[in-house]
Amino acid sequence: MSENFHIRKVAVLGAGVMGAQIAAHLVNANVETVLFELPAKEGDPNGNVNKALEGLKKLEPAPVASPSKLTCIQPANYEQHLELLHGCDLVIEAIAERMDWKSGLYQKVSPYLGERSIFASNTSGLSINKLAEAFPENLRHRFCGIHFFNPPRYMHLVELISCTGTEASLLDHLEEFLVSTLGKGVVRAKDTPNFIANRIGVFSMLATKHHARAFNLGFDTVDALTGRYLGRPKSATFRTLDVVGLDVYAHVVNTMRENLTEDPWHKHFDLPDWFNYLVEQGALGQKTKRGIYQKIGKEIHVLDIHSKEYRLSEAKVDDGVKEILRERDWAKKLAGLRGNQHPQAQFLWATFRDVFHYCALQLEHIADNARDLDFAVRWGFGWDSGPFEIWQATGWQQVANWISADIAAGKTMSNAPLPSWATESDRVGVHTPQGSYSPCPHVGEGEAQRRERTYQPRSQLPVYRRQLFPDRLLGESVQYGETVFETDAVRLWHTGDDIAILSFKTKMHAISNEVLDGILRAIAEAEAHFRALVLWQVEAPFSAGAHLLQLMQGVQDAADTPPAGLFDKFKGAAQRVKYTIAGGGGLGEIVNAAAGNVPRVEDVVAKFQQVSQRLKYAQVPTIAAVYGLALGGGCEFTIHCTRIVASLETYIGLVEVGVGLLPAGGGCKEMALRAANEARGGDIFPHLRRYFQQIAMGEVAKSAELARDMGYLRPSDRIVLNQYELLHVAKEEARALTSSAYRPPLAPRQIPVAGRPGIATLKAAMVNMFEGGFISEHDYNIGCRIAETMCGGDVEAGSLVDEQWLLDLERKNFMELLATAKTRARVEYMLKNGKPLRN
Repeated sequence: MSENFHIRKVAVLGAGVMGAQIAAHLVNANVETVLFELPAKEGDPNGNVNKALEGLKKLEPAPVASPSKLTCIQPANYEQHLELLHGCDLVIEAIAERMDWKSGLYQKVSPYLGERSIFASNTSGLSINKLAEAFPENLRHRFCGIHFFNPPRYMHLVELISCTGTEASLLDHLEEFLVSTLGKGVVRAKDTPNFIANRIGVFSMLATKHHARAFNLGFDTVDALTGRYLGRPKSATFRTLDVVGLDVYAHVVNTMRENLTEDPWHKHFDLPDWFNYLVEQGALGQKTKRGIYQKIGKEIHVLDIHSKEYRLSEAKVDDGVKEILRERDWAKKLAGLRGNQHPQAQFLWATFRDVFHYCALQLEHIADNARDLDFAVRWGFGWDSGPFEIWQATGWQQVANWISADIAAGKTMSNAPLPSWATESDRVGVHTPQGSYSPCPHVGEGEAQRRERTYQPRSQLPVYRRQLFPDRLLGESVQYGETVFETDAVRLWHTGDDIAILSFKTKMHAISNEVLDGILRAIAEAEAHFRALVLWQVEAPFSAGAHLLQLMQGVQDAADTPPAGLFDKFKGAAQRVKYTIAGGGGLGEIVNAAAGNVPRVEDVVAKFQQVSQRLKYAQVPTIAAVYGLALGGGCEFTIHCTRIVASLETYIGLVEVGVGLLPAGGGCKEMALRAANEARGGDIFPHLRRYFQQIAMGEVAKSAELARDMGYLRPSDRIVLNQYELLHVAKEEARALTSSAYRPPLAPRQIPVAGRPGIATLKAAMVNMFEGGFISEHDYNIGCRIAETMCGGDVEAGSLVDEQWLLDLERKNFMELLATAKTRARVEYMLKNGKPLRN
């Protein structure tokens, strides 16, 4: 019988930017962690590491899922605490990228390592085999590279790199730990300078810089072109350099220049004068508050490459180029850019072309297959699609011919020809249902098979069985189970077992009238034919809230036609605004609907409440598998399910106040009920006040851990770090519930409420805030209605009510707010501007 592999305790060596954040993410995953740093020269020997831990509290986005997690990191220094290493199963070195410093540290700590300790370097590009030479020979079989990306909590990628003597089983165990415990996407990289992601990502930046200069485009123009239009982060190219740090980028480029002398693009691995000028001035980017960009007051200024002075950033994308970039079809987009003679279009085509060219030539040297390269770039740099995916989506043969023609014409950054595999006449891409193309020799039977270039399937490690539907690439087929029923709004399906899965099909999974009908039908189907119902979305978010326009349209068969132009105005605004609050894209139509169709709107709100109650009291367990936004109505459905299985990166909250409303799908009722349960017969008010404040302020939990702290997740709910394991864990939770003869909870008939005294106390606090200028008159009005609802209305303190009483109060106050001019103004403003109106 094989022995179980456990990583109980981890030591991180180095409390710099990366080391401290790696430690933070380890405790996010409930891994006992020791963080080492040099002893302070004065005072507390742990002064340096404690300073680093304090610094973590100031970082945004937060590296820890809950502030309380920081206390779980044990501070240590190299002079007093090296014996702690003996009890660590994994030691991660994360000090500065200096080979001599790392070698010295290895010699210092290696005598203290446990007999089976794994030692890994977080180097971003130094040779793992060269680093291993500084490690004791008898321990090298337990040495490897684990390269996290910054920030470690949020970046999905970890590159795993072996040295010549690394035990194969050790890498397998580490991959399982990184994938399931820490929630990462692991790519096995070859031991080449900067590995995979930095090699391709940094080359992409070098190509962008090269062509920006050739076409005389400013940094802000380049960023306007290379961000979301291309499916990349908003920080695009040069803003990303400021975030990363110009000194860090310089180190990575220098590593390429010094170690890749035979690379056909070697002459481009340099840093221009303007870059060196900024570094010499100490303008290193975001951490020094000045780099390629500088914020002056409320204005963003950008460096002018010619004058080396800062000017106001005012980039403008050409209208014709913008039209091409809005095209979703990559074939049309790239063809349009190549065929358009505007410098912005030619710049973009040239950059794409040279990145494709580089990836094709370097694939066999840096990665095992095309899948690893694309995932490394997607997960490490935040691209929606990897380079090979874009090439394949555009038309492999067409792009290969374009690249070859530009090579022949001397337009490319290197005149090296495309590799022969890339120009095969029958090639249609590199990603297929059978696997992704690998130019590396295949180890099979006989010499012929070993020389054959193959398509490699995904890893078969047991940990990946937990990912029922892993992140997929273009060209990979996926079938989401067998359909039970499907409408325009929802799909109920299963994977061949007795657990039903419901997925929404609306934009941002907004909750429309059709979604409500679909959920009710799904619950009935699950009760009749399945043992449990799981709410899970194929893609994030879980749900950004109620789509009230659709809800009202679904019940207004005889509604009056809106005034001319009103519908189009709000529809257009809705398409531009993200669904970041409950209500999503249709709230503008409340303005029209509320005036003449209040009873019909109330019918929809009542149906919303009915759905929440059905989720809570269904005869089979209901499981909400949540990732990303779960706001407003999405939060209300979640908190009514039997169990929540939430990814760590779940952002949950009741945010209806942002548009001048209150939660009316059972949210106020459920949180009032939780306050009563927590009071256990004692004073309800302290518990209620916390939930009131969260709803009245529209607070959103910035992690699943904080959602638990805020009471949206219960102790019995689960937190999963890898989003691709959500469905597996949700189904396991369902099986655990059904194995014990699940029965729904009994509806509470006697819920104690805070009554008039509670309302008065909450109002008094709000009066002080109003008089102090912290809230508006309408904020006060909304808060009073939330207070009335959650305190049970005009009754004595301690009065006993049932859930329907509280639901009726919710609905009443929602409808009365909906009739106010100021709420309608908030709705319209949100749709037009994408942010709340304080009126």
